[in-house]
Amino acid sequence: MNHLFLDIVFRAPYITQAVFDSSLVLPKYKPLIDEVNNEYLLNPITECFSICKTLSKKHLKILKRGVHQNNKIRLLCNGDLTPLEYTDIELISEELSKQIKIFFDKLYDKAVNKAVFYRKYGKIEDYYKNLVGKSRTCRCCGINKVLIKFHSKRSALDHYLPRNHFPFTSINTNNLLPICDICNSKYKLAENTIFEVIKRNNEIVSKTRKRAFFPFSKITPYPRIEVEITFNRALAEDIEPVDMSVDLICAGYEEQVDSWDRIFGIKENYLAECCSEDLYMYYEEQYVADLNFGKTHDQYVATLEANRLYDMNFLRIAYLNGIKNY
Repeated sequence: MNHLFLDIVFRAPYITQAVFDSSLVLPKYKPLIDEVNNEYLLNPITECFSICKTLSKKHLKILKRGVHQNNKIRLLCNGDLTPLEYTDIELISEELSKQIKIFFDKLYDKAVNKAVFYRKYGKIEDYYKNLVGKSRTCRCCGINKVLIKFHSKRSALDHYLPRNHFPFTSINTNNLLPICDICNSKYKLAENTIFEVIKRNNEIVSKTRKRAFFPFSKITPYPRIEVEITFNRALAEDIEPVDMSVDLICAGYEEQVDSWDRIFGIKENYLAECCSEDLYMYYEEQYVADLNFGKTHDQYVATLEANRLYDMNFLRIAYLNGIKNY
């Protein structure tokens, strides 16, 4: 994609050929265009090439910078770079923005599933399965489940920086995140990961740049997020989210935590889980039973703490501490 846009499309005014065809592409990439339905790749890229023939050097420079910067997902999450959005391209050319979006949508939805792509680069399903392995836990919320490599189907691959907002990123593997269906289809949707957008009457009234966690970070140790549950009435079977509150604490990463909550509805999800029948039964059947057999609260929590990321233990710790503190 870098070759196609940086060496050809965004250099269109300097290429003598008037109309794009696959002869302009390096031989090793030519089949990727020739052996895929023209509607998916050739037609939109031809339109992009034609439009770029008329653009100024200044505008072409902006577009080239967008290709480079939009694919540096870690730096964008850290707030170190300013991304190029489709709305920015619309200021240059609405039709160009439209055709680039068609190209990258078709690339991800259609082209990568064609034999000419997966024989060379592998299947998206294999990427998902290699990444997830045998781990059932959603890495976005930490409480719901994803399908693993032994399933014939897979859970969603989310575009962490939404492809509806950010061009050039639809097949960047640093931007493709395995995610549970609740996080993907019920909460995140097309939420802008690195901008907090406030709308009123469907009109944008504010748009604020925000830092977000980079899902593939290799920072060690990874920042630990403490979950604290506060009850304002005694636990009972009819407990509701209004009867408690949740705090997410991670010193030095407050903005990233806020983005995480905004994108995936973390606090709402955790409060709902704390009011679930399952967690109430866990409290009665395991925790209370162990206390009756002589374990102290601190001993019980220490056992959970030894494996805090397993089976929602981090949330169970916060839940049990909230009950005890009340």
